[in-house]
Amino acid sequence: MKVVQLFLLACVMMGLVACESGAATAVPPSSDGSPPPTGSLFYILQETRRQALLRYDFATGASESLFEVPENAWLSHMAASPDGSQIAMTYAPSPGENEIQFGYTGLYLLLADGRSEPRLLIERTANQEVFFNPSWSPDGQQLYFSHVVPVDAATFTFKTTLEKLDMASGEITVLAEDGIWPRVSPDGRLLAYIHIDRDSLAAELILATSDGKNAAVLVPQDRFLTLDTPFFSADGQWLYFSAVSNQTSSARWWERLLGIQVAAAHDLPSLWWRLPVTGGVPEQITAEAQVGQYGAVSPDGRFLAFSSRSGISLAQPDGTNLTQLLTLSAADSLSWSP
Repeated sequence: MKVVQLFLLACVMMGLVACESGAATAVPPSSDGSPPPTGSLFYILQETRRQALLRYDFATGASESLFEVPENAWLSHMAASPDGSQIAMTYAPSPGENEIQFGYTGLYLLLADGRSEPRLLIERTANQEVFFNPSWSPDGQQLYFSHVVPVDAATFTFKTTLEKLDMASGEITVLAEDGIWPRVSPDGRLLAYIHIDRDSLAAELILATSDGKNAAVLVPQDRFLTLDTPFFSADGQWLYFSAVSNQTSSARWWERLLGIQVAAAHDLPSLWWRLPVTGGVPEQITAEAQVGQYGAVSPDGRFLAFSSRSGISLAQPDGTNLTQLLTLSAADSLSWSP
Protein backbone atom coordinates (compact mmCIF):
# COMPACT_ATOMS: atom_id res chain seq x y z
CA MET A 1 0.00 0.00 0.00
CA LYS A 2 2.92 2.35 0.60
CA VAL A 3 3.45 2.98 -3.11
CA VAL A 4 0.23 4.94 -3.42
CA GLN A 5 0.91 6.86 -0.23
CA LEU A 6 4.19 7.93 -1.79
CA PHE A 7 2.61 8.72 -5.14
CA LEU A 8 -0.04 10.94 -3.56
CA LEU A 9 2.56 12.76 -1.54
CA ALA A 10 4.67 13.25 -4.66
CA CYS A 11 1.63 14.65 -6.48
CA VAL A 12 1.12 17.23 -3.79
CA MET A 13 4.80 18.04 -3.32
CA MET A 14 5.63 18.33 -7.04
CA GLY A 15 2.40 19.04 -8.86
CA LEU A 16 0.79 21.64 -6.65
CA VAL A 17 3.97 23.70 -6.44
CA ALA A 18 4.09 25.94 -9.51
CA CYS A 19 7.16 25.81 -11.75
CA GLU A 20 8.86 28.88 -13.13
CA SER A 21 9.31 28.71 -16.90
CA GLY A 22 10.45 30.82 -19.78
CA ALA A 23 8.65 31.78 -22.95
CA ALA A 24 8.08 29.26 -25.69
CA THR A 25 10.69 29.57 -28.38
CA ALA A 26 10.41 27.48 -31.52
CA VAL A 27 13.71 26.07 -32.75
CA PRO A 28 13.82 24.40 -36.19
CA PRO A 29 14.66 20.68 -36.20
CA SER A 30 17.69 19.18 -37.90
CA SER A 31 18.16 20.55 -41.43
CA ASP A 32 19.47 17.39 -43.12
CA GLY A 33 17.16 17.67 -46.10
CA SER A 34 14.49 15.37 -44.68
CA PRO A 35 10.91 16.63 -44.40
CA PRO A 36 10.15 18.54 -41.20
CA PRO A 37 7.86 17.07 -38.55
CA THR A 38 4.13 17.50 -39.04
CA GLY A 39 1.02 17.37 -36.90
CA SER A 40 0.53 18.74 -33.40
CA LEU A 41 2.01 18.28 -29.94
CA PHE A 42 -0.29 18.53 -26.93
CA TYR A 43 1.29 19.45 -23.60
CA ILE A 44 0.59 20.95 -20.18
CA LEU A 45 2.21 24.30 -19.52
CA GLN A 46 3.33 24.86 -15.92
CA GLU A 47 4.01 28.46 -14.93
CA THR A 48 4.11 30.26 -11.61
CA ARG A 49 0.57 31.65 -11.92
CA ARG A 50 -0.72 29.72 -14.89
CA GLN A 51 -1.45 26.13 -15.83
CA ALA A 52 -2.86 25.45 -19.30
CA LEU A 53 -3.35 22.72 -21.87
CA LEU A 54 -1.71 23.79 -25.14
CA ARG A 55 -1.36 22.51 -28.69
CA TYR A 56 1.78 23.23 -30.71
CA ASP A 57 1.26 23.24 -34.49
CA PHE A 58 4.34 22.27 -36.50
CA ALA A 59 2.94 23.97 -39.60
CA THR A 60 2.77 27.40 -37.94
CA GLY A 61 5.42 26.99 -35.25
CA ALA A 62 2.99 28.39 -32.67
CA SER A 63 1.11 27.14 -29.62
CA GLU A 64 -2.55 27.80 -28.85
CA SER A 65 -4.33 27.37 -25.54
CA LEU A 66 -7.09 24.75 -25.52
CA PHE A 67 -7.92 24.99 -21.84
CA GLU A 68 -6.87 27.50 -19.21
CA VAL A 69 -6.98 25.80 -15.83
CA PRO A 70 -9.03 27.94 -13.42
CA GLU A 71 -7.47 29.33 -10.28
CA ASN A 72 -7.10 26.68 -7.57
CA ALA A 73 -7.97 23.87 -10.00
CA TRP A 74 -5.38 21.26 -10.99
CA LEU A 75 -4.65 19.34 -14.20
CA SER A 76 -2.34 16.43 -13.34
CA HIS A 77 -2.09 14.49 -16.64
CA MET A 78 -3.61 14.46 -20.10
CA ALA A 79 -3.57 12.39 -23.31
CA ALA A 80 -4.86 13.49 -26.72
CA SER A 81 -6.87 10.94 -28.69
CA PRO A 82 -5.13 9.42 -31.73
CA ASP A 83 -6.94 11.79 -34.11
CA GLY A 84 -6.35 14.80 -31.83
CA SER A 85 -10.06 15.63 -31.55
CA GLN A 86 -10.45 15.13 -27.80
CA ILE A 87 -8.30 14.95 -24.72
CA ALA A 88 -8.56 12.72 -21.68
CA MET A 89 -7.66 14.61 -18.51
CA THR A 90 -7.13 13.70 -14.89
CA TYR A 91 -8.38 16.90 -13.37
CA ALA A 92 -9.36 18.37 -10.02
CA PRO A 93 -11.74 21.37 -10.27
CA SER A 94 -11.40 24.16 -7.76
CA PRO A 95 -12.77 23.07 -4.38
CA GLY A 96 -13.99 26.61 -3.81
CA GLU A 97 -12.68 29.95 -2.68
CA ASN A 98 -10.20 29.78 0.22
CA GLU A 99 -10.29 25.96 0.11
CA ILE A 100 -7.15 23.81 -0.18
CA GLN A 101 -6.53 22.01 -3.48
CA PHE A 102 -5.23 18.53 -2.61
CA GLY A 103 -5.05 17.28 -6.20
CA TYR A 104 -7.57 14.46 -5.87
CA THR A 105 -8.56 14.05 -9.51
CA GLY A 106 -11.45 12.63 -11.52
CA LEU A 107 -11.29 11.45 -15.13
CA TYR A 108 -12.54 14.05 -17.67
CA LEU A 109 -12.88 14.46 -21.42
CA LEU A 110 -12.23 17.72 -23.27
CA LEU A 111 -12.94 18.54 -26.92
CA ALA A 112 -9.82 19.96 -28.56
CA ASP A 113 -11.63 22.95 -30.07
CA GLY A 114 -10.33 25.54 -27.63
CA ARG A 115 -13.86 26.48 -26.57
CA SER A 116 -15.11 23.54 -24.52
CA GLU A 117 -15.03 22.78 -20.81
CA PRO A 118 -13.99 19.40 -19.37
CA ARG A 119 -16.79 16.83 -19.20
CA LEU A 120 -16.71 14.33 -16.34
CA LEU A 121 -16.18 10.72 -17.43
CA ILE A 122 -15.63 9.00 -14.09
CA GLU A 123 -16.43 10.77 -10.85
CA ARG A 124 -14.59 10.19 -7.62
CA THR A 125 -16.56 8.30 -5.00
CA ALA A 126 -14.15 8.94 -2.10
CA ASN A 127 -12.49 12.10 -0.85
CA GLN A 128 -8.94 10.82 -1.35
CA GLU A 129 -9.51 9.02 -4.64
CA VAL A 130 -7.16 9.80 -7.54
CA PHE A 131 -7.10 9.08 -11.28
CA PHE A 132 -3.86 9.57 -13.21
CA ASN A 133 -1.80 8.58 -16.30
CA PRO A 134 -4.54 8.38 -18.97
CA SER A 135 -3.54 6.76 -22.27
CA TRP A 136 -5.59 5.91 -25.40
CA SER A 137 -5.69 2.77 -27.47
CA PRO A 138 -4.68 3.42 -31.11
CA ASP A 139 -8.30 3.18 -32.31
CA GLY A 140 -9.51 5.67 -29.69
CA GLN A 141 -12.06 3.17 -28.34
CA GLN A 142 -10.32 2.35 -25.05
CA LEU A 143 -8.89 4.62 -22.38
CA TYR A 144 -6.29 3.22 -19.99
CA PHE A 145 -5.53 4.87 -16.64
CA SER A 146 -4.29 4.27 -13.11
CA HIS A 147 -6.67 4.57 -10.19
CA VAL A 148 -6.03 5.12 -6.50
CA VAL A 149 -8.69 4.40 -3.88
CA PRO A 150 -8.30 4.76 -0.11
CA VAL A 151 -8.33 1.58 1.97
CA ASP A 152 -8.03 3.19 5.39
CA ALA A 153 -7.97 6.98 5.58
CA ALA A 154 -6.83 6.88 9.21
CA THR A 155 -3.63 5.00 8.35
CA PHE A 156 -3.25 6.68 4.94
CA THR A 157 -3.23 3.38 3.05
CA PHE A 158 -4.42 3.02 -0.53
CA LYS A 159 -4.86 0.58 -3.38
CA THR A 160 -3.63 1.23 -6.92
CA THR A 161 -5.03 -0.49 -9.99
CA LEU A 162 -4.40 -0.17 -13.71
CA GLU A 163 -7.77 -0.03 -15.48
CA LYS A 164 -9.35 0.26 -18.92
CA LEU A 165 -12.51 2.18 -19.86
CA ASP A 166 -14.49 1.17 -22.94
CA MET A 167 -15.60 4.53 -24.36
CA ALA A 168 -18.69 3.09 -26.08
CA SER A 169 -20.13 0.95 -23.30
CA GLY A 170 -18.67 2.68 -20.25
CA GLU A 171 -17.45 -0.66 -18.93
CA ILE A 172 -14.36 -0.50 -16.70
CA THR A 173 -11.96 -3.45 -16.48
CA VAL A 174 -9.18 -3.86 -13.92
CA LEU A 175 -6.03 -5.05 -15.71
CA ALA A 176 -3.28 -5.07 -13.07
CA GLU A 177 -2.49 -4.25 -9.47
CA ASP A 178 0.06 -1.53 -8.66
CA GLY A 179 0.43 -0.51 -12.31
CA ILE A 180 1.15 3.03 -13.51
CA TRP A 181 2.15 4.82 -16.77
CA PRO A 182 0.24 2.57 -19.25
CA ARG A 183 0.96 2.82 -23.01
CA VAL A 184 -0.49 0.66 -25.81
CA SER A 185 1.42 -0.47 -28.89
CA PRO A 186 0.51 1.05 -32.29
CA ASP A 187 -1.20 -2.17 -33.40
CA GLY A 188 -3.22 -2.32 -30.17
CA ARG A 189 -1.93 -5.76 -29.19
CA LEU A 190 0.51 -4.95 -26.39
CA LEU A 191 0.42 -2.95 -23.18
CA ALA A 192 3.51 -1.55 -21.46
CA TYR A 193 3.36 -0.21 -17.93
CA ILE A 194 5.40 0.23 -14.77
CA HIS A 195 4.77 -2.07 -11.83
CA ILE A 196 5.72 -0.80 -8.37
CA ASP A 197 6.45 -3.31 -5.64
CA ARG A 198 4.31 -2.45 -2.61
CA ASP A 199 7.00 -3.22 -0.04
CA SER A 200 10.28 -2.16 -1.64
CA LEU A 201 8.81 0.50 -3.98
CA ALA A 202 11.09 -0.88 -6.70
CA ALA A 203 9.93 -0.29 -10.28
CA GLU A 204 9.98 -2.72 -13.19
CA LEU A 205 8.89 -2.43 -16.83
CA ILE A 206 6.11 -4.85 -17.74
CA LEU A 207 4.95 -5.93 -21.19
CA ALA A 208 1.55 -7.64 -21.45
CA THR A 209 -1.23 -8.13 -23.95
CA SER A 210 -3.60 -5.18 -24.14
CA ASP A 211 -6.09 -6.95 -21.86
CA GLY A 212 -3.44 -7.11 -19.13
CA LYS A 213 -2.80 -10.83 -19.52
CA ASN A 214 0.48 -12.67 -20.14
CA ALA A 215 2.44 -10.04 -18.23
CA ALA A 216 6.22 -10.41 -18.41
CA VAL A 217 9.04 -8.38 -16.87
CA LEU A 218 11.03 -6.63 -19.60
CA VAL A 219 13.28 -4.58 -17.30
CA PRO A 220 13.67 -5.99 -13.75
CA GLN A 221 13.61 -4.07 -10.49
CA ASP A 222 17.35 -4.19 -9.90
CA ARG A 223 18.40 -2.76 -13.29
CA PHE A 224 17.76 0.91 -12.41
CA LEU A 225 17.15 2.94 -9.30
CA THR A 226 13.71 3.53 -10.81
CA LEU A 227 12.05 3.97 -14.21
CA ASP A 228 8.80 5.25 -15.71
CA THR A 229 6.89 6.71 -18.72
CA PRO A 230 7.32 3.96 -21.33
CA PHE A 231 6.14 4.38 -24.94
CA PHE A 232 6.40 2.37 -28.15
CA SER A 233 8.11 3.22 -31.42
CA ALA A 234 5.78 3.77 -34.37
CA ASP A 235 6.49 0.29 -35.74
CA GLY A 236 5.98 -1.29 -32.31
CA GLN A 237 9.43 -2.88 -32.31
CA TRP A 238 11.01 -0.72 -29.59
CA LEU A 239 10.03 0.39 -26.11
CA TYR A 240 11.37 3.68 -24.79
CA PHE A 241 11.41 4.58 -21.11
CA SER A 242 12.84 7.15 -18.73
CA ALA A 243 15.15 5.82 -16.03
CA VAL A 244 17.41 6.84 -13.17
CA SER A 245 20.62 4.87 -12.81
CA ASN A 246 21.56 3.17 -9.57
CA GLN A 247 24.36 5.68 -9.10
CA THR A 248 21.94 8.62 -8.80
CA SER A 249 21.47 9.96 -5.32
CA SER A 250 17.78 9.97 -4.42
CA ALA A 251 17.83 11.58 -1.00
CA ARG A 252 16.31 15.05 -0.78
CA TRP A 253 15.24 17.00 2.26
CA TRP A 254 11.58 15.97 2.34
CA GLU A 255 12.41 12.32 1.55
CA ARG A 256 14.94 12.22 4.35
CA LEU A 257 12.52 13.98 6.68
CA LEU A 258 9.69 11.53 6.07
CA GLY A 259 11.83 8.44 5.55
CA ILE A 260 10.46 7.96 2.03
CA GLN A 261 12.10 6.04 -0.79
CA VAL A 262 11.70 7.03 -4.42
CA ALA A 263 8.79 5.37 -6.24
CA ALA A 264 9.19 6.91 -9.68
CA ALA A 265 11.79 8.58 -11.84
CA HIS A 266 9.50 11.51 -12.46
CA ASP A 267 10.82 13.76 -9.69
CA LEU A 268 14.48 12.92 -10.34
CA PRO A 269 16.72 13.79 -13.30
CA SER A 270 16.43 10.85 -15.67
CA LEU A 271 17.69 9.73 -19.08
CA TRP A 272 15.93 8.08 -22.00
CA TRP A 273 16.59 4.43 -22.81
CA ARG A 274 15.18 1.91 -25.28
CA LEU A 275 15.16 -1.83 -25.87
CA PRO A 276 13.41 -4.22 -28.29
CA VAL A 277 9.96 -5.42 -27.26
CA THR A 278 11.39 -8.92 -27.53
CA GLY A 279 13.77 -8.08 -24.66
CA GLY A 280 17.47 -7.43 -24.38
CA VAL A 281 19.90 -4.98 -22.83
CA PRO A 282 18.57 -1.40 -22.51
CA GLU A 283 20.38 1.17 -24.66
CA GLN A 284 20.85 4.74 -23.37
CA ILE A 285 19.85 7.23 -26.08
CA THR A 286 20.15 10.63 -24.34
CA ALA A 287 23.05 12.12 -22.41
CA GLU A 288 21.49 15.01 -20.48
CA ALA A 289 19.21 14.15 -17.56
CA GLN A 290 15.94 16.03 -17.17
CA VAL A 291 13.16 16.10 -14.55
CA GLY A 292 9.54 15.19 -15.24
CA GLN A 293 10.15 13.47 -18.56
CA TYR A 294 7.47 12.14 -20.89
CA GLY A 295 7.82 10.92 -24.47
CA ALA A 296 5.85 10.59 -27.70
CA VAL A 297 6.59 9.40 -31.22
CA SER A 298 5.47 11.19 -34.38
CA PRO A 299 2.66 9.46 -36.31
CA ASP A 300 5.06 8.72 -39.19
CA GLY A 301 7.70 7.35 -36.83
CA ARG A 302 10.48 9.71 -37.97
CA PHE A 303 10.80 11.74 -34.74
CA LEU A 304 10.64 11.43 -30.99
CA ALA A 305 9.46 14.22 -28.74
CA PHE A 306 10.53 14.52 -25.11
CA SER A 307 8.88 16.88 -22.62
CA SER A 308 10.24 17.86 -19.21
CA ARG A 309 10.36 20.75 -16.79
CA SER A 310 13.05 22.24 -19.06
CA GLY A 311 11.05 22.16 -22.28
CA ILE A 312 10.18 19.99 -25.27
CA SER A 313 12.86 18.47 -27.51
CA LEU A 314 12.91 16.54 -30.77
CA ALA A 315 15.22 13.68 -31.74
CA GLN A 316 15.66 10.88 -34.22
CA PRO A 317 14.34 7.45 -33.13
CA ASP A 318 17.83 6.47 -31.98
CA GLY A 319 18.16 9.61 -29.85
CA THR A 320 20.52 11.46 -32.19
CA ASN A 321 20.07 15.05 -33.41
CA LEU A 322 18.44 16.08 -30.15
CA THR A 323 17.11 19.63 -30.63
CA GLN A 324 15.26 21.94 -28.28
CA LEU A 325 11.86 22.82 -29.74
CA LEU A 326 10.18 24.77 -26.91
CA THR A 327 11.76 26.27 -23.81
CA LEU A 328 9.15 26.09 -21.05
CA SER A 329 8.00 23.79 -18.27
CA ALA A 330 5.94 20.99 -19.83
CA ALA A 331 6.31 17.96 -17.58
CA ASP A 332 4.10 14.91 -16.98
CA SER A 333 2.27 14.55 -20.32
CA LEU A 334 2.83 14.73 -24.07
CA SER A 335 0.82 13.58 -27.10
CA TRP A 336 1.58 13.79 -30.84
CA SER A 337 -1.36 13.70 -33.24
CA PRO A 338 -1.56 14.10 -37.05
